[in-house]
Amino acid sequence: MLRCLCSSVLLLLVLFLIPATSSAQLRSPNQPAEIRGQLRYALGGSPANEVVVRVDQLPGGSVGEVRTDRLGKFRFTNLAPIQYQVIIRQPGYQEIQREVNLIMSGSEYLQLQLVPEEHAVKPVYSSARILDVNVPLEARKEFERGQELIATGDKGNTTEGIRHLERAIILYPLFVEAKLSLGTAYMDLEQWSDAERVLQRANEAHPRTPNVLFALGELFVQEGKSGEAEKVLLEGLQIEPRSWQGHFTLGRLYWKNGDIVKAGPQVGFAIQLNPNLAEAHLLAGNILLRARKNEDAIFEFEEYLRLAPKGRYVNPTREVLQKLKKARNS
Repeated sequence: MLRCLCSSVLLLLVLFLIPATSSAQLRSPNQPAEIRGQLRYALGGSPANEVVVRVDQLPGGSVGEVRTDRLGKFRFTNLAPIQYQVIIRQPGYQEIQREVNLIMSGSEYLQLQLVPEEHAVKPVYSSARILDVNVPLEARKEFERGQELIATGDKGNTTEGIRHLERAIILYPLFVEAKLSLGTAYMDLEQWSDAERVLQRANEAHPRTPNVLFALGELFVQEGKSGEAEKVLLEGLQIEPRSWQGHFTLGRLYWKNGDIVKAGPQVGFAIQLNPNLAEAHLLAGNILLRARKNEDAIFEFEEYLRLAPKGRYVNPTREVLQKLKKARNS
């Protein structure tokens, strides 16, 4: 829904240039593989020491267990080139399971976070739909037509889609989903004042609706209103702490303000809640690179490429990865 709003932040990827040295060598098929990683607490970001990490073969069979060291790091060596599953079960925290494929790659680096169980027991608020059974059929038809037009990405169609959304709201003034879509459609067209007008009215009419607060937060980020953005995003996350959208937007805000200490945990939360969010891995790589944690950054950039092989930032990401790997092997 917020298709193009991360570009100004994510373009900072190209600013990180690592001096090139020697090229990385290809792995021999007979060379033993390994799984390495680091485990941190999602709240605060401190290393998780003395936590048991288990590795199983897929489809079955235990490989072994190790405990994380004082830096939260773990390592499994002399592994066969097959598929594995990393499992972490720590009392009071959500279970972590991550599949690792060592058939093509001789090494895998995992960056994992322990999320408290209290965040798992609260109901998940859908970021895609806000269901209201009282919406009249005609209003629903106008809304769906508007959504279809906006989804094309064409500016002319988006403008036409906005008119359908406005009619849906006239037919049903309590149609919060249509108001949210209308506000974000104005954001897609970079009509910030119209977007703020719609979303502020939606927030007044439907207070404490997380997705409205997150959309307002995104809008304020784009407008450079850092204080207002942080306020509404934190308010939304108090209501719905399991929103990857809220955590990612807050992380981007902190990154934009140059505060990587605050940005890191928020982006980490977003990845934990939505591991397939390619843009979050890209931003995580930038944060780690700024923190001079090059090995961790390599993993996150590789995840971005895996999840978004045709993404907008594939070429600059590959260039940075090449420089990082050459520096590592020099």
